[in-house]
Amino acid sequence: MKADFVIPGKNVNLRTTIPTDIDDYRRWNDPTLKAWEFDGPWYNENDISGMIISRQRWLESDHRPPYRHLEVETADGVHLGWVVVYYNENDPHMTEFGIDLPEEKSWGRGLGTEACYLWIDYLFAARDLTRIGFSTWSGNPAIINIGKKLGFIEEARIRRGCQVKGKFHDRIKMGILKEEWDRHKETFCIISEPPSA
Repeated sequence: MKADFVIPGKNVNLRTTIPTDIDDYRRWNDPTLKAWEFDGPWYNENDISGMIISRQRWLESDHRPPYRHLEVETADGVHLGWVVVYYNENDPHMTEFGIDLPEEKSWGRGLGTEACYLWIDYLFAARDLTRIGFSTWSGNPAIINIGKKLGFIEEARIRRGCQVKGKFHDRIKMGILKEEWDRHKETFCIISEPPSA
């Protein structure tokens, strides 16, 4: 089955959810995956059962753009994860986004950076936003580096804002304004190297 909507990239595409994605979500609903050590681990929530139910309901609904989430896949159609926006209708000029690529084989190849680039560009085009940001912690250098590559600046650092495995870490907020994105988006280095098979 083909997706209703696709944003094509060089090495990854973003697309709407299709029924076969649910099996991948079930496979990723594994608390031992290393990915969950980086995605807000102080919450101790590495069960994505609720997300699986949400995606199933989305498939059964009359979904229309602008989308609140899209799936990330390789250019040849391998499902890698998802991107999401935490959009609030009551605060419509700014938002935050997130990305999850649960399997380690997807990491360190520039795929997450490209997916974030495509998603941020879509969000600025699809919504009347002045700012897009993300929240993370000092123990997740991968997303911090993605933000820097895409022109985000550190806007806040909450020192010792979270505790993971008995050690305190800083909470970090990074952001970019629409005019900054528009001015620099063509110059961002989004691909570090072509993905290997």
